Amino acid sequence: MRIAIVSDRDDDIALLRRAAHSRPCTVFTPAHWRDALADDIGLLILDLPTLPSPDGAAQALLQAVQAWRAAHGQTPRAVLLLATRTCQSVLAALRGPAIDDFVVKPLRQGELALRLGLLCQAVAPGAEPDPPVLLGEFRFDRHGLHVTSLRRPALDATLTRKESDLAMLLLQHMGRPLSRAFLRERIWDGESEVPTRTVDTHISRVRGKLGLLPEHGYRLATVYGYGYQLENTRDADDRRA
Repeated sequence: MRIAIVSDRDDDIALLRRAAHSRPCTVFTPAHWRDALADDIGLLILDLPTLPSPDGAAQALLQAVQAWRAAHGQTPRAVLLLATRTCQSVLAALRGPAIDDFVVKPLRQGELALRLGLLCQAVAPGAEPDPPVLLGEFRFDRHGLHVTSLRRPALDATLTRKESDLAMLLLQHMGRPLSRAFLRERIWDGESEVPTRTVDTHISRVRGKLGLLPEHGYRLATVYGYGYQLENTRDADDRRA
């Protein structure tokens, strides 16, 4: 099943491609979003904030998508809308049949993988289940809520959604300090009232469940007054040797 992505944000496109796993994706710029309405597209992903005047153009856009689907046997079979909290058109879209699901930005790979997997299964129920997400030695299965290690057979852990999102975020930014504000934005949708203790607790749980400890070649350290940084000490030792 082919996926069409309408966006001009390189980071979001890369995240969407990873969340889609091995499914073929074709990217269209916002100026050419109509070209994405092809007969062989199974899932259409519209990045609303990148469209010109997203709120003002939303009604015409959704009407065009709805008309196309009605005229072409409900093709694309599913439409996923990406929007920021400030886009009023998200609420308007939910009241119409033009879309099947939406995700509020900033995007998170765990949530995206889950939403895309569910939509693709609904469109093609006989398709194979989503392949695992591989990040370093870690293998995230069942939409990222179950993790094993290619290096440590004894590791077999079940994660909550936020633990999974946090673990994958840390692994994707290996060696880079991540601020608490960044973690709140990506994991808790920017909720400023999330206590520091909540962030610290989730960090501790991820450290324990994935075994991110020096004896396993990792250091998940606190960056004083800033946030956290995950380091691969095994790679650092190999470089020094």
